[in-house]
Amino acid sequence: MKTKVTTLSFAVVMCGCAIEPVITAQPDGKQSYTINCSSGIDKCHQRSAKLCPTGYDIIEHSKKTSTLVPHYGEYPMTINIENLTISCK
Repeated sequence: MKTKVTTLSFAVVMCGCAIEPVITAQPDGKQSYTINCSSGIDKCHQRSAKLCPTGYDIIEHSKKTSTLVPHYGEYPMTINIENLTISCK
């Protein structure tokens, strides 16, 4: 039971902070945004359209898969970590 509660809590936390952008600077000094897309790439594109109403360029799209083993070692979970870095036009 504790494993299920821990897993559910982790999923809720990941969904809650899934698409908040992080403002970064490119080497040329232009502002860019990095968005966590773990809740789905479609939500990232929706968020990108809100951040950049005149359009945006995708600078980087990265996807990493890792395995999370809960505290008691039961039911390992595979987690996809996906990020989209954009620059407004």
